[in-house]
Amino acid sequence: FPVTIRVLISGASGTGKGAIVRWIHANSTRGAKPFLIATLEKSFASQVSLAQGGTLLIPEISELPLGEQKALLNFLKTTSIPHLDNHQTRILLNVRIVATTDHSLEKRAQGGLFNPELLEKLNTFRIEMPPLSKRTDEFEDIELRLQGDKNRQVGEKLFDTNDARYEDLKSSIEEVIALSATTYERLS
Repeated sequence: FPVTIRVLISGASGTGKGAIVRWIHANSTRGAKPFLIATLEKSFASQVSLAQGGTLLIPEISELPLGEQKALLNFLKTTSIPHLDNHQTRILLNVRIVATTDHSLEKRAQGGLFNPELLEKLNTFRIEMPPLSKRTDEFEDIELRLQGDKNRQVGEKLFDTNDARYEDLKSSIEEVIALSATTYERLS
């Protein structure tokens, strides 16, 4: 992803929008810089400055109040925010904005609940996450990943990797796997 491109990710709740955002951040030149998740409790200006050089995720942007939408739009136009002590001075920032939603922003804009100009600015690069019911081929991969994570957690609790018994068990498992592979090859 180009360094400054804005991304809008839409899809139902639980479809992996947050995972995609983290992947985008981690696999960009911003990966070593801050990754912040905005909250509705704090002002946009106070949060965007903390993400300098990195990525600011605005989850469920459809719930952003119209006043904050205006502040975000102004930032997208100028890449700056007003200085806290002197509103006539602006601070330039280098922050990628990524927003997620599980609502139709187009319908919200038509209903006056979302700024249509902001929608246009955010729609630079849009990713539509299909519902999980259309992605059943991914379930096995997800299950294997979760199982691997759980096995690693259990293994870390059960064994001290510096313990000789751990090395003996590891060698035994590797030997069983090698023998199983050889037996399978002979049978097929």
